[in-house]
Amino acid sequence: MQKMKSISLYFVLLALLSNFNCGEAGSAKKDTPKNNFAEIKFVSERIEVGVADGKTNVMQDFKFSNAGNIPLVIIEAKGNCHCVNAKWPEKVEPGDSAVISVSFDPTGVTGLYQRPVMVRSNATRDSVELYITGEIKRDPKK
Repeated sequence: MQKMKSISLYFVLLALLSNFNCGEAGSAKKDTPKNNFAEIKFVSERIEVGVADGKTNVMQDFKFSNAGNIPLVIIEAKGNCHCVNAKWPEKVEPGDSAVISVSFDPTGVTGLYQRPVMVRSNATRDSVELYITGEIKRDPKK
């Protein structure tokens, strides 16, 4: 019986000490200041541009903002082939918005298409893949 009381007392003390330590660790985390970060947030990462005749380039703007607390620096934005080009701002201040302008040359393309654009930056999510999709319907008489 004495041995049971000792074991019970041991577990009670262990539980109390565990809770005491957890409480201290929790309050220490609350006092830690926020880290500095850039955060890129797109209005849409996939845009359907609809039907085009294939005679001119398809143009689309991807709107985004910097939801972080340091300047967002875009390192590059590029397509996976020579037919996709992108233009982007070098730096976007915290709270500001901007656009990445994408141009798709549909030469030789007929039917449905999907073209990716990889955006690399200093954001917490350092690479984001954007998609421009649509359909090229060429006039069969020409």
